[in-house]
Amino acid sequence: MSPPKKGVSIIDKELPSFGSNKQLEASIGKQVRNSRKGAGVTLQQLSKQSFLSASMLSKIENGQISASLKTIQLICHALNISISSLFQQFDKNVEPTFVKSGDGLTIERAGTHDGRHYQLLGHTMGGQLKVEPCLITITNRNYEFPEFQHHGVEFIYMLKGEMEYFYGTKIFHFVEGDSLYFDSETPHGPKKILSKECQFLAVICSAQS
Repeated sequence: MSPPKKGVSIIDKELPSFGSNKQLEASIGKQVRNSRKGAGVTLQQLSKQSFLSASMLSKIENGQISASLKTIQLICHALNISISSLFQQFDKNVEPTFVKSGDGLTIERAGTHDGRHYQLLGHTMGGQLKVEPCLITITNRNYEFPEFQHHGVEFIYMLKGEMEYFYGTKIFHFVEGDSLYFDSETPHGPKKILSKECQFLAVICSAQS
């Protein structure tokens, strides 16, 4: 019997952003404006001190453009603030992610093929905790599943169908409504699909690297 294939955790991949594309720009702009006003500096004065046009600074403060690292350095130097201070409020400004039924982002992961479909329903974009909820649909009962092993913890909730799921040396028989919460550093994954189709929600949590 051949050893199980190693799967790659969702949390080990670069994931696309959810929500507004300008959330980071808006957060940085707000911090620049607050720092400038707190220092009692006008746009014109900051323009002169940073060697940037007042028009560009206004667009940055209003989150209309993405500032380059060099531009951010010039602004921070002129205001005598650290670059990191511009990002401190970003996590607090992130809006909630609302995904309509069937609109989850389809992603490619280890084990993805015609009979296995992943839909990412959101993910954290900063902070100390990384969370990814993913809807997984399996329609091929004969697929050879990879073995998953990664940092963090995971929660699985069975929505429909029937399957056997292994965790270490244990086998769990899932039917609709069953759930499992576990340390995901232990090898785990679907072992056998027992129905024509099964669907479950997997939520992976780990510390940000």
